[in-house]
Amino acid sequence: MGTLVKIGFFCTESTPIFKNGIRPTHREFLLGLLGISGKILRESVIDEKYITDRILALEHCKDKDTAVKTAKTIIFLGFQEPTEIPSSCKSPFEVTCLRMEEKLAYSKTEQDMVLLHHEVVVDYPDDHAEIHRSTLLAMGRTENGKTTMAMALTVGIPAATGALLLLANKIKANGVLMPIDPEVYEPALDILEAYGFKLLENIE
Repeated sequence: MGTLVKIGFFCTESTPIFKNGIRPTHREFLLGLLGISGKILRESVIDEKYITDRILALEHCKDKDTAVKTAKTIIFLGFQEPTEIPSSCKSPFEVTCLRMEEKLAYSKTEQDMVLLHHEVVVDYPDDHAEIHRSTLLAMGRTENGKTTMAMALTVGIPAATGALLLLANKIKANGVLMPIDPEVYEPALDILEAYGFKLLENIE
């Protein structure tokens, strides 16, 4: 990712290639970032080896393995393709984000997963110790043909739960609160369990 930044894929400023109403192709966009005139290159030349060599020549990175991985990423995202960049894209950052959205989107047969695992070792004064483990596994859900990612569920529902508890006046404390007070986490965990989020806990 760092090499992509150095090349300029995440620049938020508009570049000359997007000015005067011209809609460049992804290939022209890539060649511009690599400092090459597209007119002198055949389509077949823009391959992994060419991109790798160019990254190293421009000293965007010194490690060949990193350059190869970066070139593979560029090819995977389709920046070598002669497809026109949508008019909604005004900067390299927007072009890159759109390509990532298109290429990294889940298919109808895919879903994400969130795994949370904590282990806390407790040492007691009498020299014995306990290992407290807590594990949460959440999968993306599909209902009525619409898929909701596990990441969205595990971030959004806890935040909404906290808001509901505040609105219902179930939390009396004021200010910025952490969920380590029983007044906060006990009702929150009950609500989350009702939504299918249950922590599996054990002590060893």
